[in-house]
Amino acid sequence: MRLYPLFYFFHNLQFFLPIWIVFALDDVGLSFAQLTAIGPAFYVITSFGQAPAGAIADRFGRVRVMRASIAIYIVFLIWFAFSASFWQAAVAWGLWGLSMVMLTGTDSAFLHDSLQALGRSRDFERQAGRAFAVRSFAMVAATFIGGVLAGIVGMQATVLVCCIGSGLALLIAFGFREPPSREHGSAYGSGGQALSYMSLMKETLRLAGKTPTIRYSLIFSAILVAALVPEFYLIQPFLREQGLDVGWLFTALQAPPHIATVLAAALAFWLAVRLGIVRTLASMPFWVVGVYVGIALWNELGAIALFAVLGFARGAQMPLMEGYLNRRIPSHLRATALSLNHMGWALIMLPFLPIFGQFVEANTMPTIFFGLAAFFGPLLLIVMILWVRADRQERGRLRLPQAIPALLREVLWKPQQRPTSATRPVDFD
Repeated sequence: MRLYPLFYFFHNLQFFLPIWIVFALDDVGLSFAQLTAIGPAFYVITSFGQAPAGAIADRFGRVRVMRASIAIYIVFLIWFAFSASFWQAAVAWGLWGLSMVMLTGTDSAFLHDSLQALGRSRDFERQAGRAFAVRSFAMVAATFIGGVLAGIVGMQATVLVCCIGSGLALLIAFGFREPPSREHGSAYGSGGQALSYMSLMKETLRLAGKTPTIRYSLIFSAILVAALVPEFYLIQPFLREQGLDVGWLFTALQAPPHIATVLAAALAFWLAVRLGIVRTLASMPFWVVGVYVGIALWNELGAIALFAVLGFARGAQMPLMEGYLNRRIPSHLRATALSLNHMGWALIMLPFLPIFGQFVEANTMPTIFFGLAAFFGPLLLIVMILWVRADRQERGRLRLPQAIPALLREVLWKPQQRPTSATRPVDFD
């Protein structure tokens, strides 16, 4: 537990992130449409690799998979730095996706099971929030330093320098200890044989299928994270459209979203206690849509401040939603289920990103942000309502209007099967 935040501090010292769009466009020679067309190489891996990677972590250990992911990430940095064509960049994106898919979900399961072994499982939101804050603080530092570093040594060398931080993270990961699983159920069958990857995935999907709170929270989380992804692609082109060149100011103005992420991650536990997990998460669609409409209407350099709201949503969403899911999923399925959580938004990006790239090249910035609000707003609102209704039903707090006919009430509010975890889920509300 002492090494976990340190691991992510060094891994998130990625100085190339505030210049990666510009580097891909200027040094690698990609157009914006080509840049987003590479997305399928990334999202095919992150979509269809999340559940298998989670199953591998459940079967062979979270720590081994986390170490492997960092090693692959270092290979990606070196390959990306020397990419000079569309196809070389596509390979780099594939390595990046493979590294990400092996880490996301696995790290959360590792943290939860470690806390559970210490008898501190209810402390998950606090510890996840602190770790995410450390990660985000490292990203803020890298954002400020990245522009200066790129101005001194160039953008290619800046990418290569990131190998140092990831190398230190890999060394720290060798100090991790695999946590035991002490909940009911394990990744082994009754005969003592390890369950196959497909068995773990099928059992996880079966649990989500019969538990509406898990099912709708997974869908809602996927759409919410997908709605936040365009920021990564648009913030640097937005700054260039305002007349800024790569340098200290160019990267420093990208820091507010990361700073907001740090604050939100640190405040996640406080929000859970004061406002409730469900209430906080259910309000986020309004934040996202409001920001996109606001940037479209403002379209000046000062609008960069609105990006901080998206950073705050990202920082609060991750620990709160994963804490919500962790309480409803048995230990032996936890990494697989959390990987499905990340797989959902990657599946949305798979068809969305290439179309998004063409849309960006053909339209002005205000039109782009209006389009994002119109696309994601209705989807988030519908799924959010379904999830909130299922959560209230699970806790026996659903109040049905008497005017609704009895048959329709039975169809819409049919009692669900409770989660099959060892203990009944307890939420801050």
